Amino acid sequence: MAADIGTPHRVHTAQDVVGTLLRGNWAIYAHEWGDQDGVDPQHWRDVVEAAAEAAGVDVEFVVVPRRSLTVVFNRAVPPTFDQVHASIEVIGRYRKH
Repeated sequence: MAADIGTPHRVHTAQDVVGTLLRGNWAIYAHEWGDQDGVDPQHWRDVVEAAAEAAGVDVEFVVVPRRSLTVVFNRAVPPTFDQVHASIEVIGRYRKH
């Protein structure tokens, strides 16, 4: 399954995240991506949640504390457990680089 998951790429705005969710994909925020400007995991969640609400997208956030990740997906097209697990594994490989 991990072979089916593409290379992780960063999106830069909450609207980009919402666009990803509207295409039936999901997004993962690695908590170490936070910075001094206040883009911590909770701030990221708040901004994405507001953008999703404005776009009419019902989102779900799942925090994976052991991996220091937050996953967000569109409740209308949720990913499978295997898809999310494979994505987390891919992120883990990229963290090691």
